[in-house]
Amino acid sequence: MLIEKELTVTEISKEIGLEKAKVFYHLKELEKQKMIAIVRKEEVKGNIYKYYRATHNGFKIDKNLLPLSKEYAEDVYSSIIMQQLENTKEVVSKNRHLITEETSMSQTVQIHCSKNQFDVWKEKYNQLISELDQMESANNDHIFYINTTAIEIENKVFE
Repeated sequence: MLIEKELTVTEISKEIGLEKAKVFYHLKELEKQKMIAIVRKEEVKGNIYKYYRATHNGFKIDKNLLPLSKEYAEDVYSSIIMQQLENTKEVVSKNRHLITEETSMSQTVQIHCSKNQFDVWKEKYNQLISELDQMESANNDHIFYINTTAIEIENKVFE
């Protein structure tokens, strides 16, 4: 949510249905880890509102932070993927006017490989995304939303 836009504690509290004190606590923890930052302060009727925003354009979840239960971890990963796909549908819908052959790509493939080969590919892909994210350019006026989903499947989708 803070990757998409800046929000106050009150706005976050309303959106996720959690008490402001709990939201504030979690924001402070995220701020300590430099995952979010205060991007601006606004005074309204004597109250100072702090607007928080994610410091990165995305985060990778460390599987060591997830509970040990395999079933629970599978549910968490599945939920994350489903939410990312929903977010992508919304982003595509809002930006249809920008979608051209030069400014977009979409690819669906079915690959046969070993678990080790897949792990090697994931590492290379993550390095490439990191490299792209860190590139400096005088012409950095374009923003690209990239969502990648790769899952193991039981049966072939394509014959």
